Amino acid sequence: MSGLEYEVRVATVDDDGRFIWSPSVAVTAPALRRAPADAIEVGPAGPYELGDVIWVNLDRQQPFTRRSRWIWSVCDPDGSDCELLPFVTSPSFAYLVGEAALGKRVQVQVDYDKDGSSWTATAVPGVVSREAPPSQTLPLPLPVFPPGCEEAAPSSVTDAFTKGASLATHLHHLESKSVRVSGGNARGGAIEALCNDLLVVTPWGRIALVRPDGSVAHLEDRVPMNLEGLMSHPDIAALPSNRFRVADVLLKQRSEERWELFVTHHYFTEAEECVRFRLSSATVLRQGASVSVSRSWRTIFDAEPCIPLAEEKDLDRAGGRILADGPDRLLVVIGDHGREASAREPDSHLGKLVRIAIETGETEILSVGLRNPQGFVRDADGNLWETEHGPQGGDELNLLEPGANYGWPFVSYGIRYGGSGIRYGRRFGAPPDESTGKHAAFARPVFAWVPSIAVSAMIVNDERWFPLWKDDLLIGSLGNASKGLSIFRVRRNGTNLQYVERIKVGYRVRDLTWMPDGRMGLLADGGSVYFLSRSSEYCDERSRRLQLVYTVGCGPLDGDTAQAPDAGRRGRETSGAEDAGPGDTTPVSAGDTTPVSGARLYAAHCIACHSLATERHGMGPHLVGVIGRRIGEAEGWPFSSALRSLDGVWTPESLARFLAAPRHFAPGTTMEPSGLAESEARAIADYIAEP
Repeated sequence: MSGLEYEVRVATVDDDGRFIWSPSVAVTAPALRRAPADAIEVGPAGPYELGDVIWVNLDRQQPFTRRSRWIWSVCDPDGSDCELLPFVTSPSFAYLVGEAALGKRVQVQVDYDKDGSSWTATAVPGVVSREAPPSQTLPLPLPVFPPGCEEAAPSSVTDAFTKGASLATHLHHLESKSVRVSGGNARGGAIEALCNDLLVVTPWGRIALVRPDGSVAHLEDRVPMNLEGLMSHPDIAALPSNRFRVADVLLKQRSEERWELFVTHHYFTEAEECVRFRLSSATVLRQGASVSVSRSWRTIFDAEPCIPLAEEKDLDRAGGRILADGPDRLLVVIGDHGREASAREPDSHLGKLVRIAIETGETEILSVGLRNPQGFVRDADGNLWETEHGPQGGDELNLLEPGANYGWPFVSYGIRYGGSGIRYGRRFGAPPDESTGKHAAFARPVFAWVPSIAVSAMIVNDERWFPLWKDDLLIGSLGNASKGLSIFRVRRNGTNLQYVERIKVGYRVRDLTWMPDGRMGLLADGGSVYFLSRSSEYCDERSRRLQLVYTVGCGPLDGDTAQAPDAGRRGRETSGAEDAGPGDTTPVSAGDTTPVSGARLYAAHCIACHSLATERHGMGPHLVGVIGRRIGEAEGWPFSSALRSLDGVWTPESLARFLAAPRHFAPGTTMEPSGLAESEARAIADYIAEP
């Protein structure tokens, strides 16, 4: 091959995994000469298969004064009859193995200057001896349904849905489709998965099902709100019909064909001309594709006080999210309804976290000082997370605990509406003082948005469908285009938050839930329902390999749907086999002690800040070729003096020690403690060494 000229194009890979091609250039192939064994580091070791990535590390050949041509070739196994490869990826000196390499050995030649003298190094990564299956779109795993739902139809792609734009997020790409369920400008309502249908309760209490094919079936019954009495009131023009609403729904399965439906909603009491916040229940029967709601509704709980219409001003500060608390009790977070003093009054249920017995309606106030709770979930560790609207600015993410006081209306990070600058002091209605905005003597939020984003519903990510979002909180927003109309993904480590990603969806997100077949359901103000799923564009074998850990396939982590948790709404059930409903977030394989792979750990803990695919720094230095590189050195990255002062090069062992305890390895480093176990840190280091 020496002396032959070839037309060669170079391809780089952008953040979306697409090739960016250079113009064709003429390259003369020089003679290949064997270099010292350690001249070029290659990883991972062969043999290779189609779609594998071979990368070359030259950083250990320092100092370089110049790098020149480098050429990839495929040869016969004995090194003869070599041909240039048609493309490579220049940023990381990587080659994506293609059909041209089948049955061949791959080798790379690099010309460079070392200590002023010219060197030509050749490395032979290995032989491509195994052929991968042809590139194809991998199907989503089978749905995981509760008992009685096994025959439910899967989600259809030939349906009545309107296809929306794809959403590019940090770690997963999403597809969107929608269907209109109701009209009007009423705000509120809620959704819940019922087998593979989506049960929708509109703001004014109508009940509908969105079928897997996108068709909408309206049920005959509706939530008893006495909307007729409100509409017939002589002063209806001045009454809050747009704020009189359904707040939340919850389904608890009682048998294979019977569910109990719980709804929090407003109820107009004509005799007293006041509005109550109420918890009602009815029975839902499902026989095959037929679903019905009993016409016998039961009032479980009425909040005190009943709010006179003459004094009503903020019914939309209702809160009302529901969680199951075992088989016999519910937890409900209730807003202050604009009666700010009620959040601190012991004889009022407003502004409180309340535990309610389903059979008797007996109540217990657990926490106080809430303003307008919009999201309420339980994570896999049993922590209760709550989002709530602050006043102008200061939306909060709280961890709710029994006996805690969250400060409203005494303290807030927000200010009164209208921009007056009058803040909330230590006393209700007091002018600001030195404690303003500091939540002195009260339970502090875990996080706050200033300015506010108008937080709404919240769910804990279902990792089977979005594995790189493991344990993340997904929070809806009702805000305007500049601050809201989005889902906010909150990355956390236990109860510590690491970052927040805004995913713009373009509509006001009122409620969120998980469907058993993997879709994320969203209810938007205005009567539309949206479904988000992982994009099939990023599910083929070649894309998975090309993007490495950015996309890890299209199925559950362990491929075992039989033991996967029920895909459900908010991590809500706590005990009881018949009640272990649609929210359990137990591991995919209970009792499985198989270590989590380094790739998944890297994706969960490192990928947000460190690139392993390109030599570009992000929030942290890139990790391409880090093994063998001097500690505290990477071109273009300002390392701390704590790392720069250390001698030696990175090895998998030293990198694992640093990841497990960064401030013990390098006292004074700015790297935050990771919380990784030693075995997890070593798995990540081994993966970084051979990605």
